[in-house]
Amino acid sequence: MSSPSFNLRCYGRASSVDRHAFAQWVLPVQGELAFELEGRCVRLDRLQGAFVAPMAGHAQSATDHDRFLIVDCPASIFDADTLARLHRQPVLALPAEVRGMAQRVNSTQQEQVDDDTVRRELPRLLQAFSLAGSATRLQAVCARIEHAPGEAWPVERIAGEVGVSSSRLHALFRQAFGLSPQNWLSASRLRWARGRLASSDASIAQIAQHAGYSEQSALTRALRREWGMTPGDYRRRYRSAQ
Repeated sequence: MSSPSFNLRCYGRASSVDRHAFAQWVLPVQGELAFELEGRCVRLDRLQGAFVAPMAGHAQSATDHDRFLIVDCPASIFDADTLARLHRQPVLALPAEVRGMAQRVNSTQQEQVDDDTVRRELPRLLQAFSLAGSATRLQAVCARIEHAPGEAWPVERIAGEVGVSSSRLHALFRQAFGLSPQNWLSASRLRWARGRLASSDASIAQIAQHAGYSEQSALTRALRREWGMTPGDYRRRYRSAQ
C-alpha cells in the first residue's frame, strides 16, 4: 500500500482470519461489531474502535444495519513509538473529534472515499492518537474499565488511576470524549453486557450483576434506552443473525 485510503464498509455475519501488511483503523459509525484481534474478542461501537497493526490476525462478525469507516495506512506513516503504543493497546476509546470525523465521512455516502476527504481528515485521526491527543492519557484507564466494568469505579478511583483530581478528571473526559467519566463507565458496562448476551448462555440476571448493574431491571432500562430493545430481544436478534 502506497497511500492511505478511507472505505465505508458493512461487514457480513462472519469472516475468516485476515492479515495484511498495512495498518488499519476500524471505526464504527452505525451499529456494532464483534471483533477478534490476535485471539482477543472485543466489541466495537461508536465509542470504541480498534487499531490493527501490520500482520495482526483479525476477524469480525456483524448484524444487519451496521456500517464502519475503515482507514488503511502504510506502516511508514507512523513513527516507531506511536506504532508500538497502538500495537500494545489496540482497543481504543474514540475521542469525540474522531467520532465526528467518522460521521462526516459517512455522510458522503461513498464506499470509496475521495482523496480530498482523506487528505483533509487523516491528520485529525493521526493527531487524536498521538502523544498530544486529548484522549491519549485516558486510554489506559479506559482499557482497565473495559476489562472489568463490573468492578466499583467511583470517580475518585478513576481519577487516582489517571493521577489527577476528580474535578480535573471530569474536565479531561469532557474535552476528550464529550462525556462524563460516569457516562463513559455506563457505556462500557452496557457494551460488556451486550457482548455476553450475544455470546453466552448466562442468565440476564447474572449478566446484569457481573456488568455492575444493581439489578436486572437496570440493565433492561439501559438497553432499552440506548438500543430500543430488552435484553431478551437483543439476545434473540443477535443469535438469529449467527
